[in-house]
Amino acid sequence: MTPGQYILIVDDDADFREALGEVLTGAGYPVVEAGGGEEAIARIAEEPPGLVLLDLKMPGIDGWGVMERMRAAPRTTSIPILVLSAYGFEWEAELLGVQGYIPKAGLQLDGILERVRNVAGDPPMRH
Repeated sequence: MTPGQYILIVDDDADFREALGEVLTGAGYPVVEAGGGEEAIARIAEEPPGLVLLDLKMPGIDGWGVMERMRAAPRTTSIPILVLSAYGFEWEAELLGVQGYIPKAGLQLDGILERVRNVAGDPPMRH
């Protein structure tokens, strides 16, 4: 992740988004939240993130739709995606080129932070 980029958390569960956002911002990562696919696509079009943490099951445009649109657009095709899901879609998500699948069942937020560090690198330096 390059300086100035942010992590986009896309999940329809506001409590989960907020908790994960607090963990990531506490570790020094800039975070933007989206409550669904439509909002995520709009934010990505405004300013591409450095990493997307993406839930699959959401009303409206779901995570699959977000991934398909990101992978179809040259500007966003190489943005790393970590899928967060309570359902077992790991191999299907990997077919769309995600950088990891994190099951929500029994999930610890610190475990997500570790996976984010593995994909995004260290957080941008603060001034």
